[in-house]
Amino acid sequence: MKPSLLTIVAPLPLWLFASACTARAEVPAAPATPQTVAVPAQNLFDPARHMHVSEVKPGMTGYGLTVFHGTKIEKFNVEVLSVLKNFNPKCDVVLIRCKGDYLEHTGSIAGMSGSPIFLTDAAGHDRMIGAFAYGWPLTKDPVAGVQPIEYMLRLPFTRTSDESNVKPTAVTVPGAAVALPPAHTGPAGHSAWSMADAGMLPVAWQKPGAWQMTSVNQSRSTSAGHAGDRSTGMLGDEGMPRLEPLATPLMTSGLSPQLFEELAPRFRAAGLVPLQAGIGGSAPAGAGDDSGNKLAPGGVLAVPLLTGDMEMTAIGTVTEVIGDHVWGFGHPFNNEGPVSLPMGAGYINGVIANLNTSFKLGSLTQARGTLTTDGSVGVAGLSGQAPVTIPIDIVVHPADGSGERAYHFNASRHPKFTPLISAAAFSAAVSGSSELPPLNTVDYDMVLSFTNGQTVSLSNRAVNANSGDLFGDAGVVMQAASDNPFQRVMVKKITGTVKVRATAESATIVDVNVPKSHYHPGDKVKAFVTYQPFRGAEGILPVELELPHDLPHGHYQLVISDAQRYFTDEQQSKPFRFTAENIGDVFSVLKDVAAIRENAIYVRLVQRPDGVAIGHTALSRLPSSRREILLASGRSNTTPFISSTVKIVPTDLVMSGASEFAIEVEAASKAVVGAPRGIKVEPPAQGGKSEEPKKTPPVETPGKKESPKDNTPAK
Repeated sequence: MKPSLLTIVAPLPLWLFASACTARAEVPAAPATPQTVAVPAQNLFDPARHMHVSEVKPGMTGYGLTVFHGTKIEKFNVEVLSVLKNFNPKCDVVLIRCKGDYLEHTGSIAGMSGSPIFLTDAAGHDRMIGAFAYGWPLTKDPVAGVQPIEYMLRLPFTRTSDESNVKPTAVTVPGAAVALPPAHTGPAGHSAWSMADAGMLPVAWQKPGAWQMTSVNQSRSTSAGHAGDRSTGMLGDEGMPRLEPLATPLMTSGLSPQLFEELAPRFRAAGLVPLQAGIGGSAPAGAGDDSGNKLAPGGVLAVPLLTGDMEMTAIGTVTEVIGDHVWGFGHPFNNEGPVSLPMGAGYINGVIANLNTSFKLGSLTQARGTLTTDGSVGVAGLSGQAPVTIPIDIVVHPADGSGERAYHFNASRHPKFTPLISAAAFSAAVSGSSELPPLNTVDYDMVLSFTNGQTVSLSNRAVNANSGDLFGDAGVVMQAASDNPFQRVMVKKITGTVKVRATAESATIVDVNVPKSHYHPGDKVKAFVTYQPFRGAEGILPVELELPHDLPHGHYQLVISDAQRYFTDEQQSKPFRFTAENIGDVFSVLKDVAAIRENAIYVRLVQRPDGVAIGHTALSRLPSSRREILLASGRSNTTPFISSTVKIVPTDLVMSGASEFAIEVEAASKAVVGAPRGIKVEPPAQGGKSEEPKKTPPVETPGKKESPKDNTPAK
């Protein structure tokens, strides 16, 4: 069974802390460059509308705005309890208590993140202090933390190229400029990337579950020893709940209950609480006028990650709108920095009061723009045009013979979320209206097209997999293309066909018989593989491997194995195959790995450590003197490797198991011009004399005897 896809943890973007939470002085302007982003500064902070955290005093009162049902923005009363100085690095948090029958009953509500909070100043004016953003699980009183608006207004606004997602482009807004850190570029000299070091090996041979807890940037803790699991109310080491960012409800539709349970832990690891809800636009007719579809402070802020035959939409609240600039959440969505995600207005079906953490149920009503920044103090975006999404088209042939079913999805482009939500889409398509049979064989053929014109084809067979574990390899490919030191390349389109059968077409290698142990260069090594099919009778599969004609004499290892052992041996003997020095090499590695099929037997002759690889280029069968010169050259991208000869034998069954043998290759005989067949000449004896030619006896086939007359097999 194939565990599902894995990914790696991205570094915490500390530049966002510096740009949003530092001192109040204005940042000096910098010349605009392709990697310089214009950011709003003090001029977007309006003292008549906004309040500095330094002005807040305990006991101040005011109100907040949010949607509890439908699209109607409602007020709730608040009172300041305290200001938590330096709660986050160089960032304060305002502690408030909410008042009113509704919140007294529910407590803090997941989905309220971003709800604007207004306080009444000494002059009697109501001014925005920030966004409802933090809470405690299992609290008896509706106490919450507020992210100051002055930090949120400093979030940069970036436009990421829809075609490459490599370099952000500047958006003209008033204020200072802050240079972003360099994009994914390698250091001077040779910059190496290893698929193994990056943790992006084919998921069929990874530890189960390794990918799902690191599928996105875990800048917000998900461990029990720190902030706890926001979806379950797990407590820290001291047994006390922590003030932490409110969870972001992820509304899902089109998932079976079993698949929902399989996928839920993977999204919880990202701080998203998956909830089963209706599809986008599910608001009842006449529930509200067009004003409910506009992005306004206190209104629903919906971020659709996946739409189509299955939907996944994150729900929060809009904090502030200035012109076409929109702010929300008050805490990170995934703390990715520059992003390009669709955003829009939404509808709230209701609030579910819960002893742990109450939450909103809602959906997207209409896309209204692009979320461009995911920072430590909130999210920011631009209303207007929505970003390009990734079309996913899957045709499924179910095991029940009911006929093919076509599924269509549109996934958001995101270096971490896209592999995860694509796997969810694949799984939803395969499970359809019924789960996979307990015994199953799944053949899948997929084509991933990328924005740089590259395509990677995935064609393989899985046995007894569940619907959530099938498409990890596709996630590995997408993750490697977007997370490497050379260039961020996003997937552009995904198409695929899946065929399901209610049988387990697998077998175990029980025994391997190699009749001979001595060979000459150019001979064919014949072996007979005994295999045990699942619930079937044993069978024998003959395989053979032709030895190289220039193979030196000596002892060699012969390995007959499944795909997993083959891949492990390739890693050990030829590590250069899984390294890259440029984006072209990355795709070469991905294509090589994608070609490894589970339903095959691999025959390998392990030769000598006589090869040297320079980067991704292999130089095999080198003389020892030249090999030593290359290895001593001091080049960091020069690695030794072991030459080997491999033959792939396709099978109908997914094979497992391996066996290895030692064989001896004798020196090649010298040919004699005009010598009759069946006669060979031995090497000259000492003194230059040669012995008389000897006839080589014919090799008898087991169970048969040569007949001098008619070659009739013996009875």
